[in-house]
Parts: sequence; structure tokens; C-alpha cells
Amino acid sequence: MKHNRSVSRIQKSVVYLWSPATEIPVAMVTGIPALSGTGIYLIILIILGLLGAAGPVSALHGSDLLLYSPNISLDEDTDEFLEFSSFFNLDDDSLVWLNTWKEKKVESPRFKNTLFLRNISGNTTTLLSESPGPHHTYTFHPPLSLSGPVVAWSEYGKNTIFLFDMESGRETALASGGHSPDEPPENVEPSLDQDRIIWSMRTPAGSGDQDIVFQNLTTGTWQPICTADGDQIDPAISGTRVVWTDKRNEPGDGDIYLYDMATGNETPVCTVKGLQQKPQVAGTMIAWMDYRDGQPAVWLYDAATGSESRISGDMVITGAPLVSHDFVVWQEYSALDFRDEREGTIMVYTMLTKTREVLPSRGPAPRLLDLDENRILYADSDDTSLQEGFVHVYVIDAPETEPSSPVQTSPVPALPPSPAPAPIPSPAQKSAPVAALPLLAVCILHLFRQKFQAIPGPSSHD
Repeated sequence: MKHNRSVSRIQKSVVYLWSPATEIPVAMVTGIPALSGTGIYLIILIILGLLGAAGPVSALHGSDLLLYSPNISLDEDTDEFLEFSSFFNLDDDSLVWLNTWKEKKVESPRFKNTLFLRNISGNTTTLLSESPGPHHTYTFHPPLSLSGPVVAWSEYGKNTIFLFDMESGRETALASGGHSPDEPPENVEPSLDQDRIIWSMRTPAGSGDQDIVFQNLTTGTWQPICTADGDQIDPAISGTRVVWTDKRNEPGDGDIYLYDMATGNETPVCTVKGLQQKPQVAGTMIAWMDYRDGQPAVWLYDAATGSESRISGDMVITGAPLVSHDFVVWQEYSALDFRDEREGTIMVYTMLTKTREVLPSRGPAPRLLDLDENRILYADSDDTSLQEGFVHVYVIDAPETEPSSPVQTSPVPALPPSPAPAPIPSPAQKSAPVAALPLLAVCILHLFRQKFQAIPGPSSHD
């Protein structure tokens, strides 16, 4: 491993301490380079920033289980093609995902999209749909949505929402009512909650804006949710509540809006200056990705009280959050980590206790895939094979005290027994800020040595 050194002249007898958190080599023991006090202070400030960015480093309590399917592909990138699995959705006893294979050709590259469904307790995997195939020609348009027995997705080119019903084993195209056959709307971003589905629709014959529409799959009832000026995108649904990113007031950015079908009321959840996007809703709780402070952060809003708060820490860069009735989960990285391949963590915010905890994992860069009630689906790419646990389900231990406003939810089936994985290091063992502590100690020692004793300079023979 090669490392750049910021000091150009260093004695040959120097021994280095390497900090994986900051990738800054620091000379110690013999012939410490005469870094200026300002330089050392700067290094200390960076390390303290990393420590402050970490927030709580206590380990989450729960159990980690491995999911294996030969149809889940490890990321593969060759000179000829790309192959990977993505857009995982976990709901009760079902897991769906999209496999993509694509040639690296400029002209007419071949591709293959395949949707798979795994029954977790039955340990079986089923091919749901594929493109090119009998019913599809173009690439599938993410995201996927799974709720109960129904999977929803869309397809580039056809601009149609497709449904697969596990009970009947049939795939159908969802009718988008209210338009004549020669004016096909563009339908993307489906979101399901049991027999209710919403999506973002663009009508070429109309304003060209994207709007939010709703359909009840049982009754066939169809209605617009929001047709305001500008685009309405990123829809999500929980019960009668629908949330989305709204660009009516900030075309270049976005705000968060809520519509309650039970009351017919639309509420602006967050309209501060800057980009707010990717909202998720569970019951009365709404979480989203917010750029108001420059770097993306996670904010939470309670529709029952109208209260809003930032729940991610300082000096971190976050991904889009996922929310259930008890937890908010997101991916985050240190804002001071400028490497191409950053080490990240998965953070879990417990609404009952208002605390953040770190999801324990083996690898330095776990990837958050989905959240289903108290189960976190994530990928740990540090493992060497799928059998060793590329995809994991982490089951969070139930809180000791019930929330003050419990929400009725369907029971979540237990996962089948799995071989006990090797112990997962706690966040305190693997976190970058903690790994930086030796470097901090050396820097402080260096300051004392510069102040209280002379440090010989480099030899003229170097």
C-alpha cells in the first residue's frame, strides 16, 4: 500500500504509525519531522471533528441473519459487461430485487433485467418477470415496491405501471384512468401499501408536469392526489397518508408535502430554502433527506404534533432515510473523509428513546438496502462469497416500553434459522473516529516534544 506524505524531508530512522481513519502517516519514536505547531493543531482539529461526527457509537442490540440465494449477484464489472443486484424490497416473508446484466458497448448494447421473488421461510426463489421477454422490451424503471402479495414497477419506453400478484401468479399492466388511448401518460415511481398504490404521472398532452395519482387495487377507484404547478415526484404512502417531493415553489430544489386521504387536507411539511427530497412515511412520522445546511442530513416530522427535528449528527453526509413505525435508518459518511472509497455506517434512530445507534457489521462499508418494521436489510460487501453472507437481515430487539401512541401493524414472521455467523465487531472496534485516537495521542505528544525539547532537523546527507 502506498501513501502520500506531506513532509518532504524525513530522517531515515523514522517509525510510522498509520491511522486508517485519516490515512495520515505520523512520525514517532525517532526523528519526528518538525511539523509546525499550526499543522499539528490542524490535524487535531480534523480528528476531533471526526470524533464529533460519529455521534453515539453504542452498538445496536439484535440478531444478524444471513440470506442466501444463487440469484443474488455480487457486483461484477469487467471490460465486457456489468452485472449486479439492486433495489431490494423486504416485506414480511417476501424479498424482491432486480438483477441487471448489461454489455459495455457504445452501439446497441445487449441487456437483461430480471425480477426475482424469494420466500424467506420457504427458502425458495421465483423469477417474476424479465426484459427482454414475452411482455417487456425495454429496461425496467426503478424503484420497485412490494406490499403484501403485490409487486409494482415500471418500464422505460412503455411508461406503464406493472403489477405481479403472488396469489394468482399473474402479471398485469395497471390501467391509468382518466386519459384517452392516444394520450398515454408517463407513469413512474410506484409505491404500495397493501391494496393502495400511488405513483408519479406525467401527461404529454397536458402541462408536462409530473403529478401524484392514487388507485385502490380492490375497488379500482382512481383519483389525483396533487396536480399543482411544477413536478411532484418521490411519492410514498402509509395508510391514508401520502408524501412527496414538490417543486411548485422551488423548481431547482424541492419541498416536502403531505396529503391525508382521510381528511382531504394537504399540508406543507417542510418548505425551507434548499433541497428537501426522498420522503418516507410510516403512520404519522415522515423522514426525508434535507440540504438546508449544505450537506445532506436526515430530518423527521410528526404529523400528529407538527414538530420537526434534525435526527442525523453533525459533520456527516447522509443518504436517503427509510422509516418504520419505530425506527428511522440511513447510511452516513464522515464529511471529513475525502477518499474515493469511503468507510460508511448504517445509523438507526429509535423514535421511542430519541437515540442514534450504529448497526454492527463486519465490513467497513455496509450498504443499506431496505427496512421492514424492526428488520434492516443490508449488504456487507466485505464478505468473500454470497454463502458467507453478502445480504443480511438484522432484527432489532423490541423496545422494553411500548410507544405512547402505538400503531396497529401486522405481525412479522420469524426468519428461518441460519448458521451462526462469526462475531461482528462493535462500532467502537471498527469506527474510523475511534481508530483515529492513536493518531490524536501522537499529535498531542508531538506538541509537547516541540515545546519542551529540541527536535533535531534532517541530516544534510538525506
